Amino acid sequence: MKPFLCLFISLLATFPITGYSANSESYERDLLGALESLLAHDQGNTAAKLETLTQSYPNSRSGYLLYADLLAARGGLTPAISQAMGHLERDVVSELREQLSIRWHYWHTIRAARQDLWPAALLQLSGQQKIALYMDIPAARLIVYENDGGQPREVNSFYASIGIAGFEKRQEGDQKTPVGVYRITGFIPGRKLHERYGSGALPIDYPNELDQIYERTGDGIWVHGTEPGFINRAPRASDGCLSLANSDFLALYHIIGDAPSVPVVIDSAPEWIAPHELLRRREQLSRTIKRWFKARIESDTPTLDRLYSRSRYSDELERHDSQAQPSSVFTGLAGDLRLEDTQLLTYPGEERLYVADLWLTHGPQTKLGIRQYWHRTTENEWQIAMEFSIPPNR
Repeated sequence: MKPFLCLFISLLATFPITGYSANSESYERDLLGALESLLAHDQGNTAAKLETLTQSYPNSRSGYLLYADLLAARGGLTPAISQAMGHLERDVVSELREQLSIRWHYWHTIRAARQDLWPAALLQLSGQQKIALYMDIPAARLIVYENDGGQPREVNSFYASIGIAGFEKRQEGDQKTPVGVYRITGFIPGRKLHERYGSGALPIDYPNELDQIYERTGDGIWVHGTEPGFINRAPRASDGCLSLANSDFLALYHIIGDAPSVPVVIDSAPEWIAPHELLRRREQLSRTIKRWFKARIESDTPTLDRLYSRSRYSDELERHDSQAQPSSVFTGLAGDLRLEDTQLLTYPGEERLYVADLWLTHGPQTKLGIRQYWHRTTENEWQIAMEFSIPPNR
């Protein structure tokens, strides 16, 4: 048993062996439960668990990998499966081990360390936003949050793969996953797609306004399922999309339902903060937005000039032909407008950049939307870097 245990213990040495917290999906619970028995030197129980696992989930390549290594070790052999398979383009075995390592690390270290912390990117969800998705790239985890009175409350999380070439998508075909704030634009059932997308797909709006200003290219970035023969892909195995197990994708789609314009925040460097710190940051930006709105209503030009100060985004914006002119909504309506609802998100991958979706009402029926990109300078001054009208369905 020594060669095998040395292999896995060296891989997972920094991860404490504690009781596994059950996920909503039994596959992940059963897989990591078998691994925990293995690391506890309980060969008999491990074999029984892996036999049950592979019978219940015949497409579990990670399960068969563990089972094969266990049987080889019990026969006194060094597991040949641990060696790279040279005839393949990628080392599939190493990718399976990496998937196990990431899953284990999430449940036994990361999740426990984040108790009572919130992702800094989700500053405030609007009253009309039921669900928000947060992709933690280092943890390979797509976390589902429910809007609980403006506060994010985790309702589920799923292991998810990203692009083969990593993240920070820049151009079409680079096989990278974009980093930023996006929104789901629809649903495509699996029967209308190639089988590699599994149970279906949820397209997102890459390239968004900021991507277009940076002239980033490509399209077809989706959240989707997994092709036949797999339960999950390796941590980096898509052409840039977020890929889930088919059962997880269907569970996610069931949670989202018909919720409009669900935000998908894809973050390569997550920051997790205490509730009081999140509330402090939210209040700072909220006060500034209220000051902007008051200046708009009162046509306070000096204040508006300061708030619309030029930034590094402004030069790019001048060359962006599709810029909307949301300031026109104030023409003739300013005295009757109300700032009804606000959503505030920190933009991942951009230093001190925030996205504010503002909903203004005019009378009992009319609702107008404005999306603002706020930049906080090194002098801690807030400036509007970009501003767009939000289409009614966004």
